[in-house]
Amino acid sequence: MHDGKQVLDPACCPCPLPEDCPNGPKPIPAGCPNAPAPDGGTDGGGGMSSLCDGGACVSKPPDDDWMSVAFFSDWSDPPDCPPDTPILAFEGTPAPPPPTCGACSCDTPEGTCKPPATWTISSAPCSDPGGGVKTNFDPPTNWDGSCNQDKSFPLDVLCGGSPCVRSMTLDPPVIEEQPCEPHTSGDPLPPPPKYWPGGPETPLGRVCKSDQPWPTCVTQPGKVCGPLAEGYAACIFREGEHLCPEGWEDRHLLYAVINDDRTCSACTCDPPTGGVCQVKWHTFAGAACTAQNAELDIYAGMIPPCNDYMPGVALAGKSAELVAYTKGTCAPSGGDVVGTLSLDKPATVCCALATS
Repeated sequence: MHDGKQVLDPACCPCPLPEDCPNGPKPIPAGCPNAPAPDGGTDGGGGMSSLCDGGACVSKPPDDDWMSVAFFSDWSDPPDCPPDTPILAFEGTPAPPPPTCGACSCDTPEGTCKPPATWTISSAPCSDPGGGVKTNFDPPTNWDGSCNQDKSFPLDVLCGGSPCVRSMTLDPPVIEEQPCEPHTSGDPLPPPPKYWPGGPETPLGRVCKSDQPWPTCVTQPGKVCGPLAEGYAACIFREGEHLCPEGWEDRHLLYAVINDDRTCSACTCDPPTGGVCQVKWHTFAGAACTAQNAELDIYAGMIPPCNDYMPGVALAGKSAELVAYTKGTCAPSGGDVVGTLSLDKPATVCCALATS
């Protein structure tokens, strides 16, 4: 009392004007008549009032189902619970994302276009494919298409009383291609930047609580002073999966148990398709593949063509030359996420930005 009036000790009023505390209000020492009490009053009892010093003014939890907590979430090892919220209430991790699978692709197949391997001479014309006497005119195995005279038909030689040579049917050329080599885009794939399920770099969420209620925020009626320790935020917590209340929109859904065996399926390649092989065959009446008497372009995959000759013509040799070969392609498959993810014992943490 001074001259009959109550005068407040200047130490109990560290911020008489707003400009005296540009960084926010300073704590009021215990013992001052206006010091906050543990329940948010001003009886100078101390208790949780230290939360206001460097803490965060946040809204009260919306109902009793939500618990006021200090929350840490990062890839690094979590620090111990803050002194004002020393009780570990929950630890968990967010649901891991699916593995990132690279796109699959296939190399162009290695292959060759082989000349016709089956040549059949008939004493019947092409219009009578089932009639006449059939005679083998095949080249040797692994023939390269050069002049071949291993088998020949002299002029007017007979087969069953008719000229042996009246028509010739031969199989089309054949594309022989090796399986394509599969690849994952960018392989060898770089290791993932973080490893989630159970590894040393799994992101961890730690929820800490106190057995005392948070005190009232003196500067903002209706709000409470939440902890703001290094790495921790003032949040609310509830077991199970829930939507966050208004004013607490920063949602973190954690799980105490995560079993994740998802991986990427291996890249594979379908057999090559779409190749083009064009060959021109020739037959000759003279020695050393001279006096050509027929030629025709044929393609891989076509119906075996038949070529008519004048009855009894001589066939002394044959050859085949590659006109064009375009390699096929292989369709890739794989690179899909396979396996399962199971999540259990969820908990919801909702945080809000501090207003002072």
